[in-house]
Formats: sequence, structure tokens, C-alpha cells
Amino acid sequence: MRKELEDKLARRWPAWFDLDADSIASAMARGFECGDGWFNIIWRLCSDLEPLVAELERETGVRFSVVQVKQKFGTLRFYVSHHSDAIDERIEAAALDALRTCEVCGRPGWQRGTYGPVVCEEHADQENE
Repeated sequence: MRKELEDKLARRWPAWFDLDADSIASAMARGFECGDGWFNIIWRLCSDLEPLVAELERETGVRFSVVQVKQKFGTLRFYVSHHSDAIDERIEAAALDALRTCEVCGRPGWQRGTYGPVVCEEHADQENE
């Protein structure tokens, strides 16, 4: 993901995304390891998680953070420090949304092959060039 989009997410949720973290402590030091096309999915996911995270932090007294965001086997992976069933449900819904969204541009797409990327027709053609 482009740095400007990563920074936008990190500025909006600074307690969640530590892009300057020690690489041993958090994979977020490598940034968001997915394409720009999934930015809106990640933004919506984080917005949906806000009240759930606030409740979880109140209940547990433990600060929530995002440990890693990446594409793996064509799917969105969003790993967090701790979670609840409701948080897991939102993350899974975002991953399913990503399976229908071009990772490059955000338009409708589909997964190419069993573990291939999720891309639209335009970006599938570019992949073969």
C-alpha cells in the first residue's frame, strides 16, 4: 500500500497502528502489506471496530493494537493483539469483502486460481503482460 494511504490510517487510529514499531515487536513496522485497492475495506473495518475495541479495552484493561495487515494466498489478513467474537466477525466480513475487490484498484474483482491475487479484469490482463 502506498505510504500516503498507510499514513492516513495510522493518523486516524494512532494507538492501533504503530508503523514505527520495532520489527520484532510488530509486523506493522513493514507497513500494510497489501495493495491500495483494499484501503477502503480496511478503513471501513477500522471504523466498525472502534466501538468494539473501546468495549474490549474497558473490559480487559489491555490496549488493542493491530499487529499485521497483509495479503496472503489472495485474502486479506488483519491480525490484532487481542479480540472478541464480535471483532473476529468484523475481520472475517472484511476478508470476504476483499475476496470480491481488486487489490490493485478497488473495483470488483475475483481471485485468480486457488491462491492467486484478487484482481479485476484490467489488472488480470496486466498480470499476464
